Amino acid sequence: MNKIKDFFKNKIYRNNILIFILLPICIELVIEILNRGSLIKGFKFMFTSPFIFFCNLMFIFVSISIGLLTRRRVFYIAFVSSIWLIAGIINRILLMVRVTPFNANDLKLIDAAVAIVDQYFTPFLVSLTMIGLILLLLVIVMLFLKGPKISYKINYWKNIVIVGIGFVVCVLSTNIALDTGTLVTKFPNLTIGYNKYGFVYCFGAGLFNSGVKKPSDYSKDKIDSIIDTDDNNTEDNEVKLNKVERKPNIIFLQLESFFDINKATDIKFSSDPIPYFNQLKKEYSSGFLNVYNVGYGTCNTEFEIMTSMNLDDFGPGEIPYKTVLKSTTCESTAFNLKEYGYSTHAMHNNDATFYTRKSVFPHLGYDTFTSIEYMNVEEYTPEGWAKDKVLTDEIIKTLKSTDCPDYIYTISVQGHGSYPTSKVIENPVIKVESGVDDEGRKNAIEYYANQIHEMDEFIKKLTEALSDCGEDTILVMYGDHLPGLGFSEKDLSNGSLYQTEYVIWNNFGLQKNDRDLETFQLAPRILKELGMNSGVINRYHQQHLDEDKDDEEHKDYLSGLQNLEYDILYGDQLVYSGVSPYSPTDMTMGVEEIEITKIEPVTDGDTEYVEIKGKNFTKFSKVFVNGDKRDTEFIDTSTLRIKYSGLQTLDSFVVSQVDKDSGYVVGSTKECLYYGQ
Repeated sequence: MNKIKDFFKNKIYRNNILIFILLPICIELVIEILNRGSLIKGFKFMFTSPFIFFCNLMFIFVSISIGLLTRRRVFYIAFVSSIWLIAGIINRILLMVRVTPFNANDLKLIDAAVAIVDQYFTPFLVSLTMIGLILLLLVIVMLFLKGPKISYKINYWKNIVIVGIGFVVCVLSTNIALDTGTLVTKFPNLTIGYNKYGFVYCFGAGLFNSGVKKPSDYSKDKIDSIIDTDDNNTEDNEVKLNKVERKPNIIFLQLESFFDINKATDIKFSSDPIPYFNQLKKEYSSGFLNVYNVGYGTCNTEFEIMTSMNLDDFGPGEIPYKTVLKSTTCESTAFNLKEYGYSTHAMHNNDATFYTRKSVFPHLGYDTFTSIEYMNVEEYTPEGWAKDKVLTDEIIKTLKSTDCPDYIYTISVQGHGSYPTSKVIENPVIKVESGVDDEGRKNAIEYYANQIHEMDEFIKKLTEALSDCGEDTILVMYGDHLPGLGFSEKDLSNGSLYQTEYVIWNNFGLQKNDRDLETFQLAPRILKELGMNSGVINRYHQQHLDEDKDDEEHKDYLSGLQNLEYDILYGDQLVYSGVSPYSPTDMTMGVEEIEITKIEPVTDGDTEYVEIKGKNFTKFSKVFVNGDKRDTEFIDTSTLRIKYSGLQTLDSFVVSQVDKDSGYVVGSTKECLYYGQ
């Protein structure tokens, strides 16, 4: 007893207890209060889920306890504590902006976040944040240079033992929680997962858990049993392709943040924001589409649709575009349709480099990619996103660029957030009449409703253009995720934040057949209607699409899918007899070649210019002379102009399509040399 009293009388020991035990508890509690956006809910989590709270707490304790091994203890503790608290603050901000929490894979999207930060935050707020971070950095640096150091002799062996014990307790408690099911390694719904298992654990799970884990029953026999159910398989796993009578153009139209906002039961609008889409639902096959994210995650929706793989089998919050697909080809709808003689195209009225699409799409089998740098966009939203109406002409142009059937995966952007809380549309077509008391939120919802109304008009114009095109066509339309407008599940008539809707428009009389689908089932459903059976995963889904499954059968279906995903991306590729049949495509940017035809010196008063004549220029076209980028004036699609004096024979001219945010060169013309007049 006297030793305990002496321990607490000792100032050094007492301070260490306060710092290394109470501080982690306080940090963890603050992080969870931020995670839940509620002081009461933060304390409730601590008391109702004490073991989970303890597991999260131990990660913070271990990181801080390492400070026992350094004399610059104040600096170290301030530095580590700042990192944890900043992570918690970022998580709260992202939850308010996009509903989905901050996860480890967001660290791989810093370049994309920087490119669109001005669409979500005012310059003042961005500047204020930067000043705050700079001041914090200065404080940390000052603590390192001038902060107090431990003056007494450090007992390193004892402190190493303390750190070691903390690490062992952290590992053991986490493993016990995993073994008992208190914690899990996979949580399909990130928001629910973060609330149930805590920010620190979930963020760490995303940091160290990526890719499809090897299933416990993965083996050649298991893979054979999965693919042998297909009667078209031969002994060496080669497949007899079904002969098909009709090969229509197949267009997937992924509509940014698009959903039927009429499902917000308490909000009344002056008129239906999306009357044409709702009309199409009555006339053509449609249903709910279960998606992976809320408020963001466009590329994950397109990953599931393009590959028919289940993102639930990947790491928490993982973005395959930023991991495995950076270096690996993957079976996809594009590759599958190539076997039927299709040309394959991707299209997006936003930057080619966003989500590294330009690098990833060759690994998914696309022949061309038309990004905004290859479009002449005339209209933008008040928030700076290209309006979707530009896509109609681009789609028709793509269809006319080939003599074979076309597969076009189109990614729209008009409905993208953020949604301004101030009134930015003077005379809105769609008005919020009731159901929203907060003026800022009313403005945001009204802005969104008018954007999707214009998207609805674009859909109508597109279907009319496709009808006039004279070619059999399927147009599959769907929202990629719900917008980040603060809805909860109880606000929506369908009771889910993770459901959008799809419609399968066509101009050749496909029978209407409504059903709800997982995102990864949409493409196999389309190909099954057309009798196309190429692709291992496509066939696997097609075998199971029309079956009514009980819980155990559904579990087996998903388990078989996980085996195929692991085998194709990370395993022995047994489904392909050990060698993948897919190689990256030699993808070209745009369907119309940009070229220089003539270089002309021009004098206007005292100013000397050079006009570059050519074909298919856009406002993203920039002129490079002898390797140096010049300020470029876009005159029209056949003329660019630069200020340039002293034009000399054999000066080198190149026109490049340049990303407006990063300055990245997306594509360039062949070099053109000036030979004089």
